[in-house]
Amino acid sequence: MPKDSNVYVVVGEGVVTVKREGSNRAVLANVLGKAQVDGVEVLCLDRLVHESHEQQFGEWTLAGAVTTLLSRSLPPVTGAAA
Repeated sequence: MPKDSNVYVVVGEGVVTVKREGSNRAVLANVLGKAQVDGVEVLCLDRLVHESHEQQFGEWTLAGAVTTLLSRSLPPVTGAAA
């Protein structure tokens, strides 16, 4: 069983960078698409940035066998006009 390590996800303009603690290597992926549905944000990346045993990077949930789908809950909208 691999040791758990911290993984940092940085979302930029059209790109996502994934950096694992203890590694000097970062993985850069382009964002192919973005959707927000029912309070969940989903990013579709152009490559696989997670390993098969990984299910979570911090607040991001991972899915995908060929490319990675990152999803996370969005904070509730406050102060909306009625």
